[in-house]
Amino acid sequence: MLVKEIGERYQDYVIQMRRKFHRCPEIALQEVKTCRMICEELQQMGLSPKVICGTGVMVDIGHRSKSGRTVCIRADIDALQVTEETGAAYASENPGYMHACGHDAHIAMNLGCARILTDIQEQLNGRVRLIFEPAEEVAKGALGMIAAGALEQVDTIYGTHVWGDVPAGLFSAEAGPRMASADFFTIRVKGKSVHGSMPHKGIDPIAAAAAIVNALQVAFHREIDAAEPAVLSFCQIHGGNTDNAIPEEVTIGGTTRAFSPKIRQSFPGIMERVIRDTAQAFRAEAVLDYRFGSSPVSNDPGCSARALKAIAKNYGQEAITQQKPTMGGENFSEYQTIVPGVFVFLGIHNEELGAVYPNHSSHFAMDESVLIRGSVAAAQYAVDFLEEGLTHEDHR
Repeated sequence: MLVKEIGERYQDYVIQMRRKFHRCPEIALQEVKTCRMICEELQQMGLSPKVICGTGVMVDIGHRSKSGRTVCIRADIDALQVTEETGAAYASENPGYMHACGHDAHIAMNLGCARILTDIQEQLNGRVRLIFEPAEEVAKGALGMIAAGALEQVDTIYGTHVWGDVPAGLFSAEAGPRMASADFFTIRVKGKSVHGSMPHKGIDPIAAAAAIVNALQVAFHREIDAAEPAVLSFCQIHGGNTDNAIPEEVTIGGTTRAFSPKIRQSFPGIMERVIRDTAQAFRAEAVLDYRFGSSPVSNDPGCSARALKAIAKNYGQEAITQQKPTMGGENFSEYQTIVPGVFVFLGIHNEELGAVYPNHSSHFAMDESVLIRGSVAAAQYAVDFLEEGLTHEDHR
């Protein structure tokens, strides 16, 4: 079954939904209106959505009993604390917040997918579960959805992310690593406050913090295989409030990234040792608070092949491109630790429309005309996976 022709009738609908949700961005764990609006749209299709994980939504289409198979299609729904500067007629009406990562488009594409699958639900050889995940930006949504039963009896999962670096309408769905782990840390360096004119009478946490930053950079370059991607970034540092007194404490915050689970697991140990020993050299004390966030996203080879085939069926091989893995993180990875899945990038870059800014930019925009492609590709993946459950006798 080819779903493109069915999907084309919903192109305007998907664009309207994207703009509707773009107007009312809500950040992680606060997606109350977003949740309600998603449920209303699904109910208008005659479906019976269920609210789970606080503000998450789950809905089933078709019947698992036909093939014993269930495929899950996932979208995330939270926005960012970014002040929008696009000037769009449908710009954020919630000051200080914006769908700057494209989750409004993910909602819209999943609703478009729901429209397509609802039209053909009697022909589905199994069940499709659509999930709308909250709190992706803080790496809490996937685990919450899983705990609430989103993957119960699910055999495979498919997700899409609109991507500003890929030309509009092109897909990237390679097998293997696609996005890095995303973990976060805070280092607290404690010294002894003293007047700036008498540093010998105190313990300088600023000097110790500076040494820790430099020592960690060297350690990452010397203890981790240079052929393996690994990122250590210091993103904030705070200490002191006057120009003539050495403070009691300095706080450093940042993030680590890796594709290799083994290398990712080595980060806390390396950091603990270097931080402790460097601080001691300055007579200071230092404590590391390391927080695991999202695991690396890695596409299952079989799921990747199925996704690429589904895309080519509807839009030809010319719609497929190669995209390098990104060190950005995504908690879609948590689903992939339980069931085989594929995470697909859909390009939205279009210079003529001014859609040239990266995800998370206050100017982030997209070529909305290609969003229906995301709906069609997801629906085709679902249909194809369920059809694989048919025997040759069934096909005859």
